[in-house]
Amino acid sequence: MNPRMKFLFPALLFLASVSLWSLEKKDIPYYDGDFPKQGNQDYLKERCVLDLKLPDGKKGFPTLIWFHGGGIVNGRKHYPINVDTKQIAVAAVNYRLSGDRAQCPDYLYDAAAATAWVLRHIAEYGGDPNRVYVAGHSAGGYLSAMIALAPRYLKTFGASPRQLAGVFPVSGQMTTHFQILNERRKKDPATPTIFLDEYAPVSNASAGAPPLILLVGDTRVEWPARVEENQLLEARLRRIFKDGNVRCILLPTFNHGTVLAPSMLIVNRMILEDMKK
Repeated sequence: MNPRMKFLFPALLFLASVSLWSLEKKDIPYYDGDFPKQGNQDYLKERCVLDLKLPDGKKGFPTLIWFHGGGIVNGRKHYPINVDTKQIAVAAVNYRLSGDRAQCPDYLYDAAAATAWVLRHIAEYGGDPNRVYVAGHSAGGYLSAMIALAPRYLKTFGASPRQLAGVFPVSGQMTTHFQILNERRKKDPATPTIFLDEYAPVSNASAGAPPLILLVGDTRVEWPARVEENQLLEARLRRIFKDGNVRCILLPTFNHGTVLAPSMLIVNRMILEDMKK
């Protein structure tokens, strides 16, 4: 059997079943009244909402916060495939997009505010605040990694990465995101293509990060250097900071787009296994 097909069959089963077993709350503003706000306030009100899909009749369930991809310039909130929403709640998050109305670090603070909102409020919906996970694909993977590794963002909203049960960036950039560099390039065309500064997950690696599972495709067909960046982050956390929880999982034959389906099967399985502990 084609190695991709063994992941796609379970995906189709999940997609056929989850809608019958879930409750949904849509367009919840996630900037609480006491949360500090920066940047374009009208755009913040327009964009900074999340949808919440909840297991029907369950209590004490885990929650997965999901950040969409799109290079920080495109995309909108949606639920990821291959998550068993009969047992796992999903918070699908919109964040401000880079452009005339938002610049770095607006979207980083948005990601942190959404995460802090879920940590603060998920118990009101029946969830377990000690079982909150964060994941995202591509740009969403980058935001996930920054939330996990740069505590200053969550601290702004009274939360900490240590409160997260696990973080799963899928094909996320671990150097400074290219759209942040594009923003700078408009002011300085000499801005380098690759950069390691305060906006690079690799630069924020330190002791005490939450369990971090890096999911990435095949170096032959993935986004250039994406596999190596994720491996570098794993090596830095493991060898310099003695982090025994970090893992970088490579999925042979899968590229930047197709890696999402098998990655979310892994995420789903790991969260369900954690429920048994």
